[in-house]
Amino acid sequence: MAPDAENFRGINAVRVLNEEKSYTIDKVIKAGYDPRLAAFEVLIPAVVKAFEKNITYSDTLYGQLTVAIDLLKNWDYRVSDSSIATGLAIEWGEKLLPAITSYPEEEAEENDFTVKTRDFAANAKPMELLLPLLATVNDLMARNGCYQIPWGDFNRFQRITDDIDNHFDDNKPSFPMAYTSSTWGQLPSFVSRTYPGTTKRYGFHGNSFICVVEFGPRIKARSLLAGGESGDPASKHFFDQGEMYTKGVFKEVLFYKEDVMKHVEKSYRPGEE
Repeated sequence: MAPDAENFRGINAVRVLNEEKSYTIDKVIKAGYDPRLAAFEVLIPAVVKAFEKNITYSDTLYGQLTVAIDLLKNWDYRVSDSSIATGLAIEWGEKLLPAITSYPEEEAEENDFTVKTRDFAANAKPMELLLPLLATVNDLMARNGCYQIPWGDFNRFQRITDDIDNHFDDNKPSFPMAYTSSTWGQLPSFVSRTYPGTTKRYGFHGNSFICVVEFGPRIKARSLLAGGESGDPASKHFFDQGEMYTKGVFKEVLFYKEDVMKHVEKSYRPGEE
């Protein structure tokens, strides 16, 4: 058994698996792409409470944050590439991470991330929650001209080179991505950030090969790669699974020889051209 501590991804996985008793391949894939972010079920109520109990109409922060707070308050904690609240929450959460991981200071090394998050949400001073949200609003406005922007507009999946070190370009094609880091409870993990010269975030870590298998008299399986099978940018298979990856659309695994032969694009004998 791995010695990993409890995390929000595990909490969400248990919840999802308990919601279904009889699984098929399609149901497993749907469960694996559950959009809920369990960590924000803890954090969002805390910031809403901090705002509503401490900020009055006459306060400068009221005008600066009232719309953002309303967006978060009415969010269902589910990621969506069309959701404004998703991006606002994730970028705010990232600003909270240093405080969460070191909270409380005397027990920081002993508690797991879920305990630290709950303790932080319950005990943080109002400004420890609200000022990072204001910084998030300002950062999004500086990068995008507006903070009320759909998550998928600036959270992207792109593959444009075969370099080991990732290179990204806002001016080249990419796909909107709804998902985020497993830190927040996301099952289909997709970790993204901005890069020098970009205003958009691009994925650089997360699920890379995903497969679901049904065992029986005849094996059935579906799989998905992060981008494509080929490492050659000139190949049609370099990024042909890109959009599928962003939507959790799996391809059939050609497990048996007769299935492989039906889909042959090129055949050869070892040693021959």
